[in-house]
Amino acid sequence: MGTDNFRIGDAERRAAMDLLARHHEAGRLDSFEYEERRGKAADAVTRRDLDVLFTDLPALGPDGSEPERRAAAEVQPGRTGGWRVRDTMLALTPFIALALFFRTGSWGWFLLIPIVAIVTKGVFDD
Repeated sequence: MGTDNFRIGDAERRAAMDLLARHHEAGRLDSFEYEERRGKAADAVTRRDLDVLFTDLPALGPDGSEPERRAAAEVQPGRTGGWRVRDTMLALTPFIALALFFRTGSWGWFLLIPIVAIVTKGVFDD
C-alpha cells in the first residue's frame, strides 16, 4: 500500500490550504478555483486527495518562489532570452514581409516567414 493512501490529519489539511492561499495570492488560481480547491482540501481524507489539488501548480519554496524554475534559470541563463528573441522575430516577420511586399510588389518576400522560422529554430533550440 503506497503512502498516497495513508490518512491525513488537520495539520496536513491546514498546510495544504495555506499553500493554496499562496498560489491564489500569486495569481495562479482565481477566487472561484481557490475556494473550490480549499473546500476539497478541508474535506481531504488521504494524501492523494491533497496531491491532486496541486498537480498543475509549481512547487513553492519557503519564500513563495518557484525553486525548480529558479534553478533552471541559473543553469541555463541564456535560454529564456533566446526564446524571447525567437518569439519576437517570428512575430515581426509577417509584418516585415508585408511591408516589403507593398514596397516592391514582389510576393517572394513572404518566403521570409518560413525561412526565419527554420533559421531561428536551429539557432535558438538546444
